[in-house]
Amino acid sequence: MAGETSAHLEGRINAHRRLLVELVSILGSIPEARDALIAMARDNETVIDHQEDPGVEPDTAFAAQQIADDEIRRILKAAIARLETRT
Repeated sequence: MAGETSAHLEGRINAHRRLLVELVSILGSIPEARDALIAMARDNETVIDHQEDPGVEPDTAFAAQQIADDEIRRILKAAIARLETRT
């Protein structure tokens, strides 16, 4: 993997994401799992209501957490949409 370019890394990340969306959509065909996935897509894992005070300007840890939270939500919503096209 030495010498990989950003295009290679982006391609690999996209492949992982596509695979994950498909697997989550299959998992969503189980009613109990579907309810859990919908709740995960709705809920926010990022710290809210000043549970952790990031200060005037949130540091990179909070930014990274928000980015991850947004991506989880995008993956779940894509999986739910894919599942709905099957039913």
